[in-house]
Amino acid sequence: MKIMVCYADTSTSRDAVRLVQKHAEVWNAEVEVVSTITREEPIKHSRLQEREEQFEAQIRELFEDVNVPYKAHLLVNSTPAGEQLIRHATRKKVDFICLGIRKRSKVGKLIFGSTVQYVILNAPCPVLTTG
Repeated sequence: MKIMVCYADTSTSRDAVRLVQKHAEVWNAEVEVVSTITREEPIKHSRLQEREEQFEAQIRELFEDVNVPYKAHLLVNSTPAGEQLIRHATRKKVDFICLGIRKRSKVGKLIFGSTVQYVILNAPCPVLTTG
C-alpha cells in the first residue's frame, strides 16, 4: 500500500504526516510526502537547492523516530499545486491521499482558490482530510 501526504510546512501538514505515519505502521504502507512549488518565472538553482534541502531536512526530522518507509518529493512546475499533486498521485499509483486543511470562508475559497478542493474532486483514490 502507498499513502501520499501533502506537505506545506504548517501545523496541519505536520499533523497529517503524523496521522499517516500511524496508518502506515498498521497497514505496512510506504509514505510519499509531497510538497509543491508553483512558479511562473525560473527559480535560481541555488534557491531551489536550498528549498529542497530544507524540505528534506523537515521530512527527515518528522520520520526520525518512526519505522515507516518514506520518500520525499518536491514538485516544481508552472501548473497549479492541485494539478501537480493529482499528477503525482496518479503516476505513483497511491492508494489514498491525506492532507491537512485550514478552515476558510466561502469567499476566501472563491478569491484564493482551493488546492484541497481540487485534490478532493480530482483524486484517483480516496482522500482523507485532517484539520
